[in-house]
Amino acid sequence: MFRVLGNTVVRYWQVFLVFWILAVAGVSYVAPEWSSVVQNGEFAFMPADSPSLQGEKLFKRAFPDDLLASSIVLVVRREHGDQGLRPKDLKFIEDTLKPRLEEIAEEQGGFATERKDNNSQTLTSNISRIRTYTDKSIGDLLQSEDNKASLVIVELSTEFLDQSNAQTVESIENLIQNDEAFKQTIEPGLDISLSGIATVGRDMIRAANQSAEATELWTVLLVILLLIIIYRAPILALIPLFTVFVSVQIALSVLAILGDWGWVGLFSGIEVYVTVILYGAGVDYCLFLIARHREELEKECTFKEAVSNSIATVGAALAASAGTTMCGIGMMVFAQFGKFQQAGVAMALSLSFVLLASLTLSPALLCLAGRFAYWPQSFNERVAISAGWLTPSSVMARLMQRNWAGSVWETVSQGLLKNPGKIWLSTFLVLFPFALISLACYGNLSYGLLSELPSEDPSVIGTKAVQGHYPAGATGPLTLLFENPEINFSDAEGRDAIEKLTASLLDQKEELGIADIRNMTKPFGIGAADEMEKARNLTGLKKIGALSRIKLIKNYYVSSEPELEHHVTRMDLILEKDPFSHDSMKQLERVKTAVNKGLPDKLKGNTDLYYIGATASISDLKNVTDQDQARIDVLVLASVFIILVILLKRPAISAYLIVSVFFSYLVTLGITFAVFWALDPQNFAGLDWKVPMFLFTILIAVGEDYNIYLITRIDEEQKRLDPVEGVISALKSTGGIISSCGIIMAGTFSSLMAGTLVGMQQLGFALAFGVLLDTFIIRPIIVPAYLIMLYRGYFGSWGKYLGAAQFLETKPRPELDTSHTK
Repeated sequence: MFRVLGNTVVRYWQVFLVFWILAVAGVSYVAPEWSSVVQNGEFAFMPADSPSLQGEKLFKRAFPDDLLASSIVLVVRREHGDQGLRPKDLKFIEDTLKPRLEEIAEEQGGFATERKDNNSQTLTSNISRIRTYTDKSIGDLLQSEDNKASLVIVELSTEFLDQSNAQTVESIENLIQNDEAFKQTIEPGLDISLSGIATVGRDMIRAANQSAEATELWTVLLVILLLIIIYRAPILALIPLFTVFVSVQIALSVLAILGDWGWVGLFSGIEVYVTVILYGAGVDYCLFLIARHREELEKECTFKEAVSNSIATVGAALAASAGTTMCGIGMMVFAQFGKFQQAGVAMALSLSFVLLASLTLSPALLCLAGRFAYWPQSFNERVAISAGWLTPSSVMARLMQRNWAGSVWETVSQGLLKNPGKIWLSTFLVLFPFALISLACYGNLSYGLLSELPSEDPSVIGTKAVQGHYPAGATGPLTLLFENPEINFSDAEGRDAIEKLTASLLDQKEELGIADIRNMTKPFGIGAADEMEKARNLTGLKKIGALSRIKLIKNYYVSSEPELEHHVTRMDLILEKDPFSHDSMKQLERVKTAVNKGLPDKLKGNTDLYYIGATASISDLKNVTDQDQARIDVLVLASVFIILVILLKRPAISAYLIVSVFFSYLVTLGITFAVFWALDPQNFAGLDWKVPMFLFTILIAVGEDYNIYLITRIDEEQKRLDPVEGVISALKSTGGIISSCGIIMAGTFSSLMAGTLVGMQQLGFALAFGVLLDTFIIRPIIVPAYLIMLYRGYFGSWGKYLGAAQFLETKPRPELDTSHTK
């Protein structure tokens, strides 16, 4: 098949060239804007039956006026002095700051709640409400106990990672930072900082976009630099680059079209993963094709004959390699978490474009370039390895003519022939401690949002300002939602049940890490006076106002919606831990245990209890992704193993290849843990939760690529040489090209470190290191050393079960002899 393809491409190369150019122009033209087809968010990608999502659905039905979306928090504080916030400061919040925020809402089209009342007017604002210390329901909670800070809550109608939030956040940011007229109204010593989950989301989207741009730029620059260093021929270096560029553009455009049709889902940031994997894999495919082209030219073939022969000889290996990668990464489609599913589909589908381009567009470009492809190296119908543009007698020319890669792999080969067992064992012992680190730290993952952002981002600074005056958990309370159709939470029976549970939790306040509890019996927290007692001591209009306020507060904690009226109540727990920290999930489990034990008999049985909030959502996210990790690990290993068995027809050797790459994954993960802990021991909260999944899937699939290249070449060499010599010959002939591919791939992955998101930096380092480990340790040492020992009969009678049955049946184990070493 690939022989026919090679002949067809060479014969009609102009047609293939025009086809690809028209294809990239056509799909790019019809593709919709990328931002219009991607979905933002994190928790929105969890399964619909996740407990926290079910709780949020009930919350929205029971308390529709209390939006469970996102908010921008302004922290107004006066740090210096014992008095704290002055009356003038509070007057400034109510008379100056709040009206200016209302103006921003009006400038953007009015409050979001007004959309329901006027459908004829197009409104763009996502601001639904502004709360200050004067708010009758939660105003008292916005004042810090030390009276040095007050919060202004700008509630939004959108999720925290919604793109439209950026305009609102930036408008408020410009007001407090750049509006000179407004800044003159701020009393000296008064500071205003931005915080809130919507501000975090804006900063994350901005950092992700910056990371994507930096990654793409550095990917291209690194690939160009490495290709020129490897080939020393600028035109030849442009062929892989142009091939992959076209593939990436077509892949992203096709994904955008499919996303617009609703056939695939796409999350914001998926383009980074697609771009990096296509550049890494695509350049590798082109490198193998061009390397074989040079080999064919050395056999006195014409230029076009060499192109055809190259496709015929390496086409199957490239297709097998791409198929292995696509199948391995494609296993992510079986994940429950939506982002993993979408990444698996997008990357697997995109790899098909770069494979086709490598087998058709690259050869067409070689035919187009003709004899000038290897310029400025000399060309005389076959390529001679020379410095070309340099004086042949110069030192630089002699250095460039020297086959450094060949001498390295010659040395490695000699060492493996002499002491395969010692080399294998010593290599394993050096790497094994890092695999143990990986296993010991496997669950030490960070699910925090702020931990991904640089410390100078506004949301990080603002959050620290909040936590300086309020409990760390104040930025994201843990809400308990009780639903019981048989209990009226507004009467004495329901109130008594909530009071008993509250008392039980207060008895364990220190152990559970609870800073405050707020519910219908303690609307302003455990330290506030009872509102009903205060109302009884009032008279006249003051009493009427107090009773009216109590009713409003009651509606805040007990649902007044039809069908759910009086049967749903909420309890807000303010925890001492940051809701996005790893420890907050352990704290949540302790709270759940305490609630179950302290639940009064009246609330047991027919009560549905839900936990919602950032900590609950992160806990569900962890549970889902942990299950996904275990499931995908098994599926990827099983699918790649099956492909290897089909390709190699040697189950035992295929199993060893799988084990070797899995070992490489564990070592890489352990070293990544060690490196990022060493960089910041005080603040290291663990690797980002996405790193193990993407690292495992990509590294297993890509690592087996290099093994496939090596093993297929070993099979080819063993047809004419002794089995051991076949291994050595294949190692020497593929050493340089696989090393080049590994460096290119590692360089591509390392571009992920160019951004500011910590998770992307960790993933970029891990992928780059893992690829280099596979390229320079696993593939040239761990795999060949094992095969040499196997074919020499070091494993005795076990050898026939480990993949050397044919060799052991025809040839006894030889004595250690290195006389054949070249």
